[in-house]
Amino acid sequence: MNKYASKHNLVDLVSAGMDECGLPAKGARYIAAISGGVDSMVLLWILARALKMRVVAAHINYGKRGAESDADEELVRLFCSENNIPLEVLDRADADGKWNAGSGNFQNRARIIRREFLLSVKNRYDARAIFLAHHKNDQIETIFQKLLRGAAPEKWTGMKRFDPPWMRPLLEASKDELNQFAREQVIRYRTDRSNLESNYSRNMLRNDVFPLFDQAYPAWEKHIMGLSRIGHIHAAMLDYITGEVTVSRADKSNVASSDTSPEEKTDQMDGNYPFLTVLKRTEWLSLSTELQLPVARNWIEKQTGYTGWSKGEVVRLEDLKKLQTGKGVYFDEGFFVQRDREYYVLAKSRVTGVRHELSLDRLSHKPMIAGGFIFAENRYDPSLKTGVLQLNRQALTDTLLLRSWEKGDRIQPMGMAGTQSVADLLTNRKISSAQKNESLVLVSFEGKVHAVIFPHCLDSGEVGTIAEHTRCHTEGQRVLLIKKPDHFS
Repeated sequence: MNKYASKHNLVDLVSAGMDECGLPAKGARYIAAISGGVDSMVLLWILARALKMRVVAAHINYGKRGAESDADEELVRLFCSENNIPLEVLDRADADGKWNAGSGNFQNRARIIRREFLLSVKNRYDARAIFLAHHKNDQIETIFQKLLRGAAPEKWTGMKRFDPPWMRPLLEASKDELNQFAREQVIRYRTDRSNLESNYSRNMLRNDVFPLFDQAYPAWEKHIMGLSRIGHIHAAMLDYITGEVTVSRADKSNVASSDTSPEEKTDQMDGNYPFLTVLKRTEWLSLSTELQLPVARNWIEKQTGYTGWSKGEVVRLEDLKKLQTGKGVYFDEGFFVQRDREYYVLAKSRVTGVRHELSLDRLSHKPMIAGGFIFAENRYDPSLKTGVLQLNRQALTDTLLLRSWEKGDRIQPMGMAGTQSVADLLTNRKISSAQKNESLVLVSFEGKVHAVIFPHCLDSGEVGTIAEHTRCHTEGQRVLLIKKPDHFS
């Protein structure tokens, strides 16, 4: 094996990172996101040529740079052909509409569609993980942007090397090392000239700001990387303090106090309180003022996964201090915090606008609760006729969106030849007007409806309707199982 004129032996760096993350180099299949640039082409060379892994390349032709975009795709195709690497490319005609449709800036839309595409390829090949070519310079940019946006210290950790299913084995390698490796191994790659333009914030930092830092503060990159460790320390301390002022709901025998209204008690029995811990009011208020809001926010984040705090939501956390028993503070993401005597209880809100991102890859390790329903991975059992929904896992991408249904949503119900609006479906199922507003849809990020979920079980035992394309035919097929928390079939 060649030795490189750089800090790391990149082949050993990738191999050792996989070992530490429990990813076998032999036998398992993996997906690698390949743009045609030096970072991803070096990664593909290491995976396929040096480590001889079963890797599938996934490329997206954005079509934003005309002939140059096509040349990127041609380079990737040629390398894969020469090395017998399976290649998946997002269909150009399909891509053109996606990149130019919708609201928001191009980068945000591209990020969502790129994620959806990579997860769909992983699902199709039943792959173990998706490899991304992020490197040390990308990590520095990520942490620096968090600083500029005012993120709290516990958010300075940066990108994780392995955040299932995403694997980033090159985070410790610099851009210079990747360039050096490509030269020595004669790996062909293309340069995206749009990266040389300071149109976006990352490009502006990379092209205009960081060169000035290099001159004025030669060790600045090392210090920025050091913030990642500080971030991990802060996160650990915050978790410890949060643990000291919370208690398991199982250890609190009377979450629904005598002051709780009958309707609120019913909500608890119906699964409106699926969260595992409660916040002890006296202990929380005894913390220093500087710690109270970060701890309350951490308590909520750990259970809901919500991290997109607005300034208004942070201000509303302050209202917890003067909250009366039985009253609650509502948040925009479908949950609220209610005071129950000497405790704060996190509950699922009945207001419209529910929106949860579901990572199905994690369900193989542990079920999760979202929108008042349990989501778990299972095997298809045709004997389960009521009370549950069973969706063919192979028909789903690894990341889905559970949200309130919207006007214009359409589904092809199981057994029907055509589609119908979700509004008509709910009417046909005789869902009451009040319950219609609480009904949910499980969709891809492109808006394809996989299932409609009813807020309450009907007399027939139905909890929802699945789409024809998610129907299971064979006993033992992998399924996404959806059920109410009080349904134990």
